[in-house]
Formats: sequence, structure tokens, C-alpha cells
Amino acid sequence: MKYLDHLRELRNRILFSFLFLFLSFIFFFFNVKYLGDVLTKPLFSLLENSPNQRMIFTSLPEVFVSNLKISLFTSFLVSAPFFIIQIILFISPALYKNEKKFFIPLIILSPFFFIAGVLFAYYFLVPVIWNFFISYENLLNNSFPIELESKYSEYIKLIMFLLFASGLSFEFPILIILLTKIGVFNYHFLSKNRKFFFIGILIFSAFFTPPDVISQIGIAIPLIIFYEFSILFIKIFISKKNA
Repeated sequence: MKYLDHLRELRNRILFSFLFLFLSFIFFFFNVKYLGDVLTKPLFSLLENSPNQRMIFTSLPEVFVSNLKISLFTSFLVSAPFFIIQIILFISPALYKNEKKFFIPLIILSPFFFIAGVLFAYYFLVPVIWNFFISYENLLNNSFPIELESKYSEYIKLIMFLLFASGLSFEFPILIILLTKIGVFNYHFLSKNRKFFFIGILIFSAFFTPPDVISQIGIAIPLIIFYEFSILFIKIFISKKNA
């Protein structure tokens, strides 16, 4: 295939990807009420039978802009597998047979790992964090009246940030294995420098989570487990083949 043909194919695949993203965004924007219900459920389930089971907004465009962010965030999640398919179709002709057997499964698994991270945060991490924050309402009520008044835009921003950080953290083993395969890391380097990677994991967890220990530990523990799993995978499936 000629150079211009490659560019034309790349252009078409990028256009298809953005068209799919745009159509997904339109669909989710007109159904954003259901997405809002899903995102607020972790909080409202903890406030069941409470008068605080509501949210406020303090500026006219706040809800509209937040709904745009929700629609865009969800459309990216849904479009990720389609993007991956386009990448595979574009690069697969240039790969050798043994490279296809290794890289293509990794690329296919990456969006599923990301979605698994999002689900982990939604069903486990977020409820624990919300419960931790809400506990301060009961703690301070003994001294003076204090009630939760959640602001819609701040809540949406925080929960999407947590979902994204968790999804990103679940890509960690894919990244480690990929970098090892192309020669950046090896089994002995990863084993010897484990403590430095753990420090990096703690820094990542502190940067991508709210300033509380619960959420930081909730992100750090899966990352450490994934790191150890990656080392084991590299030792069994990569190091032996390179030996």
C-alpha cells in the first residue's frame, strides 16, 4: 500500500471514530437524566429516607454544563472499544504473526480493563468514600447543626474524576507488560526496583484521588496487586521465551 493510501486510511478511521463518538454523545445527552440517576445513586443510597436526598445548583448554566460533561464522559467510555478496533485494523497489516499474537490481545483487553476499573470504583470505592465523608455530618451534629447540601456540578466532577482515575489505574498491568515486551523493562528490573514503583503508585493515588486516606488506599491496593501480577506474568510468559 502506498504512503498516501496509508494516510487516507488513517484519515478515514479517525473520521469514523469521531463520528461514532459524536453520535454517542448526542444519544447520551438526550438520555442524560438516566446517566445522572446512575451517578447520583451511590450518594442517594446512603441518604435513603433522608431530607438531604437532593442536590443544588448555584448558577444558571451549572446543570447544563454538568450534563454535557456526563454525556461526553460516557460517550468516551462507550466509544473506546470502537477506537481500539480501528487501531487494530490499521496497524495489523504491519505486524508480524508473532507480534499480532501478543499485541492485539493486549490492545483488545485495554478497554475492558478500563471499564473494570470504572465498575470497581462505582460499586466499591465510591460508596466507601461517600460513607467516610458523610460520617462527618453525624460527628459534628453533636456540637452544632450541620447538613449536607451537595452541589450538582461539584459532585459530578468528583465522581467522574474517581471513575476515570480507577479506570486508568486498571490499565497499569497492560502498560507494564507492553513496556517489558518492547524492551523498556525486564523481570529483574521490575523485581529489584519494586519499592520505587510502590512509591510511584502512592504518589499517583494521592494525586488522582480526593485528599483522604480511604480513596488513596482504594486506588493504591489494586495497583500494587496489578504490579505483582504483571511481574508474575512477565516471568512466566515473557522471560522464558526470551531466555
